[in-house]
Amino acid sequence: MAAVTWLVSDGSVQPTRTEWYKFRRYASWMRRLYFNSRFPEEVLRLISTNLPNGTLFPGLRDLSWVFQPHTLPFYRLFLSPRLTHSSLYYSPAFRARNADEVFSSIASMILELDTLPLQSFRLGCPTHVQASRSLESAVSSAVLRWGPSLTSLSVSVPLSDAAVQHILRLPNLTAWRPMDGPPRVPDLSLSDAFPRLENLVLETEESLQWLPFFEAAARRIAPEQETHTPPNRGPCQKLIILECWVQDPVDIAFMTPITLFHGLINLTLVSYCSTMPGCIFSLTDDNIEKITTALPRLSEAIFGRVCSANSCRTTVSSLISFSIHCKSLVYLEIHFNTTNLRSDLDSVSTDPRLDNLPSFPEGEPFSLSLLDVPISISKEDIGPVARGFCRIFPQLERFEGIGTTVEELNRWLVDKE
Repeated sequence: MAAVTWLVSDGSVQPTRTEWYKFRRYASWMRRLYFNSRFPEEVLRLISTNLPNGTLFPGLRDLSWVFQPHTLPFYRLFLSPRLTHSSLYYSPAFRARNADEVFSSIASMILELDTLPLQSFRLGCPTHVQASRSLESAVSSAVLRWGPSLTSLSVSVPLSDAAVQHILRLPNLTAWRPMDGPPRVPDLSLSDAFPRLENLVLETEESLQWLPFFEAAARRIAPEQETHTPPNRGPCQKLIILECWVQDPVDIAFMTPITLFHGLINLTLVSYCSTMPGCIFSLTDDNIEKITTALPRLSEAIFGRVCSANSCRTTVSSLISFSIHCKSLVYLEIHFNTTNLRSDLDSVSTDPRLDNLPSFPEGEPFSLSLLDVPISISKEDIGPVARGFCRIFPQLERFEGIGTTVEELNRWLVDKE
């Protein structure tokens, strides 16, 4: 450790043979490395001179590297043949004099990676066209060399159709974050696509096109079923975690492909209702009934932050659907209209379906998000409103949110115990 500190703090001076030996020995023991800006360029140049054809960390298994222009030329020092986990990032905050050289170095590094041992790979780069297109060929080439050991993949650059086709076939891929949409002409049986995928993040408008792609694939696989009945077949049938960043309306047409994944446990729809004019949440209480019936295993359901317009068509009745059908639910965030909150809760509390809910349900306690939900009730309404929510969710332990009303509702929950 002393040798490492010495090299970093005073790279302009040649280390002694003993100091260099200690440094090499320490580096050979390294198994995990987070590399940012600790090594100045002169130190990297010194090390590279002493290791012209070798890696500095021969036993490295896990590399997380935030690229900077001055460190990229020395990438070979970090290419351990034993790498199984690699996370590479280039921040636009680091402005290079010649961006082409930076992206060229990143491309060269990726092309030299030994992809066969890799189990997870993450590449984060600026989303502008220059970075994306200059890296597309290199990253696509690397993807085509990946073998069955790969379990997690996230790249923020476009990929060729051939690369995407290869990803569909990876037998052990469990987590994927694509940037682009599906291939234009898939050339494999779609029932075999993503055989073990469990975690899917759709963060761009283009990547959201995977949802109708999956729905169309499932319909083709099971043409004998009625078109209005989501078939329990098709790609991604092991999916349990789905995250979508949504800018288009969240309506039943958007949600229908999602209801194909009957094993979903965590569903997150990241929307911008709380920051954008107008509400994109267009689901109804009947829509929620269909969704919860199709997704009974949901444990965490996030349907986007509520906007202040209070114009959504869902009411507290939609919460009953979650309570009845999703027995394992521990967290819920969803739009529901609160214009007549107390009277609505009084009304739904008479729903006979709630009589069948256990008074002391087993499992995890439940939290209901009221974050950004427009609620304006008097102090006299706190008790009846809290009781109404507890009638729907007997396991309710906490209201998530800020403000006096939420604090008083939570205080009521504590006091009743």
